[in-house]
Amino acid sequence: MKIKPIEEIPVSPLELIPDIEVETKRRYEASWDLLFRGRKFKSFKQYDINTKCEFYFQNLYNLNEEWTNEIGMFTFDIKDIKSDNKMSELKDDDGVKLIDEKALRYYKRKHNIALGMERLRIYDRCFVGNSNKRDSLKMNELFQQHGSEGSTSKLDQKVIGNKNNLRPTRKASFLSELDSGKFSKFNQWDFEHRMFPFIPYFEQHNFTHVMPIFTGPESLEPLPQGKFPVFNRDTGEATGVETFHYDETKSLWDNWNELSTQCGHRGIVVSAGDGQVDQTVRLIAVLREQHNRLPIQIIHNDQLSNDSMALLSEVAQSQDFSNGPKQSVWFLNVKPTLSESVKDRFDRFKNKWLSVIFNTFEEFIFVDSDAISYIGLEEYFQFDEYTATGTLMFKDRSLRMESGQKCPVLFETLMPKILERYYFDTVPQVDPDFVEQACMKELTPEEKVYKRFFENGYQHNLESGLLAINKNEHIMSMIISTVLNISPKIGGCGWGDKEFFWLGLLVSGHHYSIYDVDASAVGIPDLKDREKEDELKEAQEICSTQVGHTSYDKHLLWLNGGSQLCKFRDKFDSDWEEFENIRKEFHDNKEKARQAYDSVMPIEAAIIPDINVGRWAHKDRRCSGYVWCGEYFEKIKPYTYNKKIVKGELIHFEQAEIQHIRRLNTIWNNAIIEVRKEE
Repeated sequence: MKIKPIEEIPVSPLELIPDIEVETKRRYEASWDLLFRGRKFKSFKQYDINTKCEFYFQNLYNLNEEWTNEIGMFTFDIKDIKSDNKMSELKDDDGVKLIDEKALRYYKRKHNIALGMERLRIYDRCFVGNSNKRDSLKMNELFQQHGSEGSTSKLDQKVIGNKNNLRPTRKASFLSELDSGKFSKFNQWDFEHRMFPFIPYFEQHNFTHVMPIFTGPESLEPLPQGKFPVFNRDTGEATGVETFHYDETKSLWDNWNELSTQCGHRGIVVSAGDGQVDQTVRLIAVLREQHNRLPIQIIHNDQLSNDSMALLSEVAQSQDFSNGPKQSVWFLNVKPTLSESVKDRFDRFKNKWLSVIFNTFEEFIFVDSDAISYIGLEEYFQFDEYTATGTLMFKDRSLRMESGQKCPVLFETLMPKILERYYFDTVPQVDPDFVEQACMKELTPEEKVYKRFFENGYQHNLESGLLAINKNEHIMSMIISTVLNISPKIGGCGWGDKEFFWLGLLVSGHHYSIYDVDASAVGIPDLKDREKEDELKEAQEICSTQVGHTSYDKHLLWLNGGSQLCKFRDKFDSDWEEFENIRKEFHDNKEKARQAYDSVMPIEAAIIPDINVGRWAHKDRRCSGYVWCGEYFEKIKPYTYNKKIVKGELIHFEQAEIQHIRRLNTIWNNAIIEVRKEE
């Protein structure tokens, strides 16, 4: 038996194709059937998508019966000297090395997270969104369990031909050793669990056991698992309850999309546990004031008590709380939907992914409980960016905080490689070579963000306090985002969850849209006159915990961070003692300062600092470091009489808009106080 070098052992089914292509070309050229040889000896690229998909996933098992997308198994195939040295130092009790460099490289290739991303992308291409098409690949027909001479052998003959005729290269010889009967030992349920091990193992008859538990606003009695509410498209009201039946001919995520289609077209999604109830009450108060008609799903991982659900339901329904229309609020407990092995990975911000993936709307607006929108949430579905790609995301503060040197390199390894691009047409939206050569002003919003992250190493690029997603189109992108964010080796490459939305879409090969206005500081500008190097420079500054988002026509769309000077109520006393600036601002009047912390922050303007000169700064670390100052300035260009240099953008809102902002901010700020008084 010929021993193959480790570096030439294929770990992806795609690596088998080039040698198949060589053999196909040889047989084509040797054939005397000039009329029909083009049909008999086709290039792999010429085969229909069903044949390509069958080949890929059946050979996935042939190459490695124990393959898995288990997050704890993933590594990166990069030259990481620190990690590699630790592995190479593994020795037994007698001091004998247990692993050499080549074996380590094979292990890294075999468990490379890039392979997991490849599997998820091809799953998306093969099994998501195609099930209603004529002659689409049926999931239950992918696996044949009737004897060893199943569909795999027939497929091998169709694509590969006689494996004994393959030219004697090392990878080709590996092909000839593949056991076609292996695949028949497995089934679609094993396949789905290996693809998505964060979901408990299920089969068709017990899929309802892994569905979220729905609780409605009326009785607060949870529906039996497997049952779900159906929302009216126009009013947002639940019109009935249905039972979901899993279709074994479709993939897991096509079934989930079908559930979403049956349940509700569009809706609002919130992630909240007991710790976020106060802010969620305020959010609902604003939605009632805005006469919102979209249904709302509040999603949690068994972190919302019955008392909390009762309070939120009362806030949504009670006429004593608000004169606005009642809100259709449902609670989804996703505890049954998560495997025990991953539950601890969804902490703090990462709980948001459970809402993004497991909500049951076709299209949704995700909103943080401390975000305030000054337009109706349903209006974001009408933005040109959303209608173009089914996504709408907003930029974060342009902070000069660099991500780890390793992070951009890690993400670069996750992009589709040349074989996948060629045979499965998976091409990322952004072309790195073009972005590297082009100037910023020539780039799209998506390319600008790519350049800042991958070339400039900036960690803060996008916000996730409010975003719109067509889930039925982008469910696999959101799963890729989730897997990346909860993976220990790469999850720290962004602040919380924010960057992983666009990075997951990029890695998945989906198109996405970023609103092309930079984030702003909002409040009342503080005018400063100062001299610097004998040049008069007029600077205006706004300091706020809030991140503002203005429209192309200079109106405030929404902000993140609540409506108070500091959204952390317990921070005032420590801030007062620690920061002299606060005592100076309020002339040592502690009670006046305390009232300012709790009161509605006035907003009359927004400053968008110049992204190129880094005009975001801290005055001090008050409010847990959440207060950032944005600066706008004008100065006369040196050696000119009156040529003005302007850095940043200062937007003054009209009086009617100022009043509208204050009215909604006041409702947000006072809502929880009113509820507590009733108690």
